[in-house]
Amino acid sequence: MRAGWAEVDITPPLGLPMGGRGPRFAPGTEILSPLIAQALVLEDDDGRQLLWISVDQLGVDRDTGNRLRHELAETTGIPYPAVVVNFSHTHCGPMAGITAYATTVPASPELAAYDRHRDAQIVLAAAQAMHALRPASVTYHRGASQIGINRRKRDETGVMAMNPNPDALYLPDLPVFDIRSEDGRALLFSHACHPVIVYGFAWQAISAEYPGVCRRELRRRLGEQVHCQFLQGLTGNIRPRVLADLENGRFRKATPADVEFTGVALAEDVLAAVDSPGEALTLSVRAASGWFPARRDQTQLPPLDLWDRMAASTVELDRNLGQYWSTRYRSGPPLLRAESWRIGLIQLTPDLWVPWFAGEPVAEWALHLRQWFGGRELLPLGYCQDMCGYLPTDELLPEGGYEVIDSNRYMTSGPGIFAPGLNDAAKQAFHGLERQIG
Repeated sequence: MRAGWAEVDITPPLGLPMGGRGPRFAPGTEILSPLIAQALVLEDDDGRQLLWISVDQLGVDRDTGNRLRHELAETTGIPYPAVVVNFSHTHCGPMAGITAYATTVPASPELAAYDRHRDAQIVLAAAQAMHALRPASVTYHRGASQIGINRRKRDETGVMAMNPNPDALYLPDLPVFDIRSEDGRALLFSHACHPVIVYGFAWQAISAEYPGVCRRELRRRLGEQVHCQFLQGLTGNIRPRVLADLENGRFRKATPADVEFTGVALAEDVLAAVDSPGEALTLSVRAASGWFPARRDQTQLPPLDLWDRMAASTVELDRNLGQYWSTRYRSGPPLLRAESWRIGLIQLTPDLWVPWFAGEPVAEWALHLRQWFGGRELLPLGYCQDMCGYLPTDELLPEGGYEVIDSNRYMTSGPGIFAPGLNDAAKQAFHGLERQIG
């Protein structure tokens, strides 16, 4: 087996609109920590390769994601289905994928130029990782972390709201791959928790959030040359536990100490996993990618007069949404009846598989995946390839709440909620990928 890795700086210039807050356009005014993109190539004994890309950003639109994956595949020679671009989903980076937002504001020349620079840097990192390929061993460790908490709980009126819920589903899984060569070491690890701490105390600050703190702490403990790469999991409805005020049933305002606490805690959990007995892997790489139809319920669209009222609002977010949807209702393009949701399936070994989703899948998808792929160990990922909004399961649709209803208004694929049938559509598509892999 062989492995190679590299990283590049993608910190934006100040003045670009910030991401992770819908179609709002407050510019970045300070840099708390740099943003980076990382690449790691794994090659099995038969020469089949897999490219992992990790990016300190919210996500990109579908066209950008497709174009970037193709360029990565062409630059490295790695098959397109085996190229995975995963976003940490930090809410403290520049606005990426502006064309996916429900807004009539176009991308500025400066933002477009930065997007081109970022993508060129990502391709450079992949090329450097390919050039650095050398014989390596891979040891897999099964870790656990408790840095997050489910954020869906009914308020006093019975409405499903963004409140901490220790009784709802949370995935403690922390898979860690310890990759070693004669002259280097890399850690590839994954967990599921929204990076939404920093903008609670620094609304216009650039930051890699708790994953950046985690990388810094791991390198401090293990050595500055150790490559530490984070992959975001199924965190659509998971928020940092440090912000949970359980006594009052709400999330409190964040402080700088909270991002440090969370990042260091995750690093300690990674180190604990690496110190535990691991499993030496013999890689057998296979990959397939595709999509499934996520249908929209056209009978539950917000009325036109709502958008007209919002278009006249003095609140930036409401005004942008109102202007976009009132225009689109009247003059098109037609509202979507279904969305092509990107998914993929990767075999690392015959018993260890990685299913991935685009967008923001909720934690409950892990339960369905484990039922569909019984007998295999699964490491599910979200936020891969493109950022297309929240993906609930059928069970969450009747519950409502932010991830199910209001969030759809922010994306051009909205504004209506999803129709039942998501579970079965995803199941059929993943089994189709499984048949492709064989």
